[in-house]
Amino acid sequence: MLLLAGVPLGAALLWQRVWLPLRAELDAQRRAQAELGRRLDALETWQSVASDDLAALETHGRELAARLDQLEPSRLTAWALAEADYLLRSAQRAVAIDHDPARAALALRLASASLAPVPGSGTARRAIDAARSALEQVQMPDIDSLRNALAGAADTLAEAPLREPGASPAEVTPSGWRGAVKQAWQQLGEVIVVQRVGTPVQPLLRPHETDYLRQQLALKLAAADYALQRRDTEVFRRQLADLRTWATAYLDTTAATTGAALATLARLAEVDLQPPLPDLSGLHAALPTLRQATPPPADGDP
Repeated sequence: MLLLAGVPLGAALLWQRVWLPLRAELDAQRRAQAELGRRLDALETWQSVASDDLAALETHGRELAARLDQLEPSRLTAWALAEADYLLRSAQRAVAIDHDPARAALALRLASASLAPVPGSGTARRAIDAARSALEQVQMPDIDSLRNALAGAADTLAEAPLREPGASPAEVTPSGWRGAVKQAWQQLGEVIVVQRVGTPVQPLLRPHETDYLRQQLALKLAAADYALQRRDTEVFRRQLADLRTWATAYLDTTAATTGAALATLARLAEVDLQPPLPDLSGLHAALPTLRQATPPPADGDP
């Protein structure tokens, strides 16, 4: 009886310790196999899409190669001449309008490279390269540095002390009609100002009107800074001359800081904001000759 009772118990233990873990492992393997199948399906889909993209790329490459084959040397030359013409016009605009020698030099460099495959373009390219070299040698003033120097001088002048005019001691006014006549003459002298013809007209500003003086200096400094940004040398120098005139008339120029600021203004006035640039108008002269020397496209070419 005990032997018969132990058989089911042993089978239960065998099922629990062997078959249950084995079944769980088989289930895990089935799930892993299903996941692997899904990944393989996704990989096949991606390979199909990649193959289609590769085929489209190869087709596009063949079409592009066919178009390039259709461009015979005469058509390539015509394209190069048109590109060079556009770049030369851009360089001329950069010089005449923008006064930008760096951009003009870059356009000339590209124009020379565009003419490289054009037969007989050696003379034109040498002229373009010479103009580019001349542009690269132009020393353009650094506007940012000049603006910083002007701002430093402006800060100094804004805090500069006023010039104290010499004052004579007050005289005792006599009594009677003599005193009345003298007082009237003094009042008349304060109203009428006599100046020599041909001498610079001083600003109608009294030294004690500090606020008005500071505002005028600030306005002239702002106008000078605006002219500096526009590279307007004439207006810039005129505003600096006015600044120095006002500062000399009403500020204490014996102060070291004020003298240094005025020296800075004098140095800035000597800068040419638009130095002369080479004339590029003759660089187009060779292009019509090169166009005429280019043979026409062969019959039947697109």
